[in-house]
Amino acid sequence: MIICEPAWGWTVGAVCAMAAPYPTVLTGLALAILGSAGAGAGFALRRAKGRLREEERLRHGAEGELKAYVDMLPIGVVTIGRGGELVQCNRKAPDMLGLTPGQVASINWESPAISIIDASGDGIEPEELPWNRALATARRVSNVVLGVESTETGDWAWISVSAQPRLDSAGEVLDVVCTLEDVTQQKTTEAELTLHHLRDSLTSLPNRALFMERLSRAIIRSDRRKFFSAVLFLDLDRFKVVNDSLSHEAGDKLLIQVANRLRGCLRPEDTVARLGGDEFVVLFEDILSVNDGLTVADRIAQGLTQPFNINSQEVFTTCSMGIAISSSSETLPAELLRDAEVAMYRAKAKGEGSIEIFDPSMNAQALARFQMDSELRRALERNEFVLHYQPVVGLQSRQIEGWEALVRWKHPERGMVPPLDFISLAEETGLIVPLGKWVLEEACRQAGEWSRAYPSAIPRLMNVNISARQFQHRDLIGTVLEALRAADLDPGALKLEITESIMMKDPMASLEAMKTFKSMDIHLVIDDFGTGYSSLSYLKRFPVDTLKVDKSFVDGLGKDPESTAIVSAVISLAKSLGMRVTAEGIEHREQMDHLLQLDCDQGQGYHFSRPLPREAAEELLARDPRW
Repeated sequence: MIICEPAWGWTVGAVCAMAAPYPTVLTGLALAILGSAGAGAGFALRRAKGRLREEERLRHGAEGELKAYVDMLPIGVVTIGRGGELVQCNRKAPDMLGLTPGQVASINWESPAISIIDASGDGIEPEELPWNRALATARRVSNVVLGVESTETGDWAWISVSAQPRLDSAGEVLDVVCTLEDVTQQKTTEAELTLHHLRDSLTSLPNRALFMERLSRAIIRSDRRKFFSAVLFLDLDRFKVVNDSLSHEAGDKLLIQVANRLRGCLRPEDTVARLGGDEFVVLFEDILSVNDGLTVADRIAQGLTQPFNINSQEVFTTCSMGIAISSSSETLPAELLRDAEVAMYRAKAKGEGSIEIFDPSMNAQALARFQMDSELRRALERNEFVLHYQPVVGLQSRQIEGWEALVRWKHPERGMVPPLDFISLAEETGLIVPLGKWVLEEACRQAGEWSRAYPSAIPRLMNVNISARQFQHRDLIGTVLEALRAADLDPGALKLEITESIMMKDPMASLEAMKTFKSMDIHLVIDDFGTGYSSLSYLKRFPVDTLKVDKSFVDGLGKDPESTAIVSAVISLAKSLGMRVTAEGIEHREQMDHLLQLDCDQGQGYHFSRPLPREAAEELLARDPRW
């Protein structure tokens, strides 16, 4: 017994030492020993239990000291499990990451839902994160510099990360211990360049590069979470008017205020970015359907309805929006952004303040639109545009009193392309400005040539249509003057036609421009009168010479009492304001006779002549017909 007791003591002690981290195992083993050894082993077991309690006390004390030591370290220490879960971190780590302890604990670090960039400022894929590389390779990864964006302030923290995997006895990775070192001071200059690379300098919103990085991550996460991600592409309506009429500085102030309002319309997890100019994009994550995106889009539209205060002046704006939704993780970010932009252009074509949802059929239309855009640009360079001229006939004299210059596109493959097929695209893309300049110059040149070759007792004026983009362009007056000078044409022989809707977009600016033209003896025409929304209080102030009655009203003359009443009212109004009236779309002798009875001054339409190419128009002038 004297010999056995030490042997039993050694055996139980050895078991205790080996099983100390495993109390359940120890208890089972101890009970087995007790059952087989009898009462003689009781003393050894009690001694073993005492030793276990002492070792537990020492172990907990050591762990506490170790944790206190790790918490006091000037570096961050984070342990991440194999599934990306946080095992533990010291006190320094959240501060260094610019996050709260709760955020650090809630993030899945395998694919973190925060913005992380590499040392060059580019986005980094989840598998390239140092802790994921260490978990995947079971090898240490050292000194990887990352930038982490704070979800609260938007500031960037720069840290150097080293990741050391911990292995079990079988060599399998248990977790990875990461040490984080603050390198922000060393990267101050480089960080500033990176921030400039990722943030819009005017609004401080994320720029395209940062937006695309976040969009890439969102698409991957949404597929895993079985939710959708959506992109909203937003373009301000009539932003150019603000730039041209108030100044580019005012335009910048408007963009800053719009950016602030957009932030206020979104959830914290959404991202709004500025791509450039007046184009913004919004990323929605974890939405159930397109209706969720439409709800936010409506909220944005409502948020922009209140006026903006720019230099003590109220400015109103709306926006056109397009939405596209990711279908799976295979969706390419660039394609999703493109689809949203395509939908936005469809919305813009429908009218200001519209919202459109992308559908695949839009791609074919967008491709056709892109091709048309490219061909339009080449057409200007290759002189493929020509003018046709439609006579404006005096209803009393029955003679040609002028011409309306109408642009046509002589396409090398499609033949003669009518204006309806390309003018709206030229307006959207801005090509209407150089195209309109060419039309003005060519029409003035032709008018000057005809006035010398075919003199007439009746003045023959040349009517030229001015588009919305042209009318808003600050160089319009100079363009008109240069065209008149180059053609050696008297200003009194030119008529500028402006639609009612264009004129009323900014009545005060329109009034000033029209006064300038009137002071130069240039005639002014309000086209399509009756189809817009002009106010009589403005109309009587505009220095307008002629009102043009739209064809839709002329069609119903003598048949539709309402159309007849409208035409009669327009003529009476014009006469009372000292203006002349031209009726468009006269196709029958009966319409011309009816207009004569209503005291209409001029008319144009197929009853007199279709628009004619230059040679045919000259033949008509040579005949000097009477209708």
